[in-house]
Amino acid sequence: MEPIRETAGVTLRAIMRYVRARGGDAAVPRVLELAGEREAPEAYDDPRRWWSYETKINVFAAAAQVLGDESIGLQVGQSILSYSVNTPIRLGLLLLGGPAQLIRLIATTSAKFNASADMSTLSSARGVATVQYRLRGGYRPSHYDCDYTRGLLTQIPALFGRPPATVIHEACQVDGAEACVYTIRWRQRRWWSRRRGGEDTSGDVLAGRMELLQRTVAELVAAEQPERALAIVADKAGYAVNAQAFLLVASPSPGTPRQVHGYGLTEAEIEVLAAAPPTSFGGTLVVDIASPNRYYGYLVAFCSDFFDAERRMLDAYANLAAVALDALSALETAAERQRIAESLLALARRLTTARSAAEVAEVTAEAVRSVMAADSASVLLHSDGRLRVAANSGAGGERQRRARGLAFSRDDSALAERFRMGDPPRTYDRDSADPFVLGLLDTFGHEMMIVVDIALPGHPYGILVAAYDTPQGTDRARETVNRMAGIADQAATVLRTCELLETNWRLAHVDPLTDLANRRAFLAALESAVAAGEGAVLFIDLDGFKAVNDSLGHAAGDELLSAVAGRLNGCVRAGDVVARLGGDEFVVLTHGALGADGVPELARRIEEAFRKPVAVLDGTLVEARASVGGTRFAAGEQTRHVLHRADTAMYEAKRGAVAVLR
Repeated sequence: MEPIRETAGVTLRAIMRYVRARGGDAAVPRVLELAGEREAPEAYDDPRRWWSYETKINVFAAAAQVLGDESIGLQVGQSILSYSVNTPIRLGLLLLGGPAQLIRLIATTSAKFNASADMSTLSSARGVATVQYRLRGGYRPSHYDCDYTRGLLTQIPALFGRPPATVIHEACQVDGAEACVYTIRWRQRRWWSRRRGGEDTSGDVLAGRMELLQRTVAELVAAEQPERALAIVADKAGYAVNAQAFLLVASPSPGTPRQVHGYGLTEAEIEVLAAAPPTSFGGTLVVDIASPNRYYGYLVAFCSDFFDAERRMLDAYANLAAVALDALSALETAAERQRIAESLLALARRLTTARSAAEVAEVTAEAVRSVMAADSASVLLHSDGRLRVAANSGAGGERQRRARGLAFSRDDSALAERFRMGDPPRTYDRDSADPFVLGLLDTFGHEMMIVVDIALPGHPYGILVAAYDTPQGTDRARETVNRMAGIADQAATVLRTCELLETNWRLAHVDPLTDLANRRAFLAALESAVAAGEGAVLFIDLDGFKAVNDSLGHAAGDELLSAVAGRLNGCVRAGDVVARLGGDEFVVLTHGALGADGVPELARRIEEAFRKPVAVLDGTLVEARASVGGTRFAAGEQTRHVLHRADTAMYEAKRGAVAVLR
């Protein structure tokens, strides 16, 4: 507990409020200065804080000097109901039923306000009682403390709506007595006054408790966030039971950090008490914050003793906290599901417009990071027998650049075996011995990752990775895997569609033998080039190709055509189009003024490329001779005219065995 816990904050608050009421705002700092206090005035208005006995006496003495009133202890005690006792404490005392019951439990009541003295009941009869107040060893008796206790005792009947009691101070420790002794007399309520509708506090108590709970419920409903709801419960419950110290330890939802709220405890004590819930005993009261749905945590209140009503009140607040957390958790879950549904719908829409594996990877990585609340997400796709990072969402530019260099094959990592074995999704962390797993975690600076296959039966495309800076709980990881599997299935379906579209496109636009553009693709490219500006077209026809086919067979002829395609690709600029029109006819389309002016040089490079023989079949060398003819074109020309000129130039070249430009 706190090193100094002797005088409840309600006492200091009552003194300072009395000083302000009698001497004005300026009197408060004067009193604190005279008392040697250094904290801000607001600190002395906190009813949950406890102070030393010495602080209480020094503040009383300073107040007496500033206000010129040595009876200030009595005055403050008599005004306690106006200045200090908050509603929950007052309701708790009212639940005792009347002055006689309160005096019989005076020891428990006194302990809630004063830990430096013991109070006990010596005798109690109808309308009269004698109580003893004894300062514990080490404390110096003060007439301010005696007067304050006397003033408090006068208010016992007033608490229940009756006239104040008269109190006689029979013996005093200040005068050398072993203990202070007080005789209390109060007016009894006549039996017929009840029958005639005399004042009964039970209705007020019930109404007051209902009002307190209603206000708390209203605040909890408005809290919106579970963390805020727990802070409200911690504040309200501590007041309700008038504890000397209080602690709330609870987790708003599975996998989230615990919230710890407390007062009157040192950091070391909070650390111990938060490690595991203590057991209720003596001055420690523990209740669980739990609902039929789940266990959230616990409340712990500390005091010398508790009234039965306070135990029930603490239970009520714990139950209220659990219900509020259930409701907020349900709302949060619904909002999270809506967000996920919207993200998945957006993913589906974006995937329908994706036309390449790169686009699918980019869209999928962004969706995974959003839906799984991951710190980053990556898509790795197969490329040339290896897995490579195709897209990432969440990592910085430098980390993304480093990630692009990551690649692994089945020889590099056991992770690749999952594609062959069809393993279920897995979670990996830094305890993994797999070098590729550790490489990914190091590259992106994460602590764990969840891996899901992007695959259809017989079509493995890659893996989907959700990575986190902190470890995720088992439930969270399981939920994440289920969501990721759905996204991975969507990505795999679209990748398969892109694959089919690419296959169909290739069938329509790519020559299957040489991998060059076919006639259809070339004519479309020429249309665009002529519409855009100037350029040139070169026709290339192989000389003696039929003889190769006749003498060595079609397989040799096919190898010769493939070799010619490779040499032509090596002669052109990036952006130029090399196409096979059919048979042994090839064409080159070069764009722009630079392309038009560079036609002679391009023709020379092509002729040079055909000077070396081509090895076919088992190494048979074949002369690769070609006739090259070409033409320039201007913007807006008709493509048939351009093609005719180029074709004519090629036949002129074939007759003259030299490149011709028209």
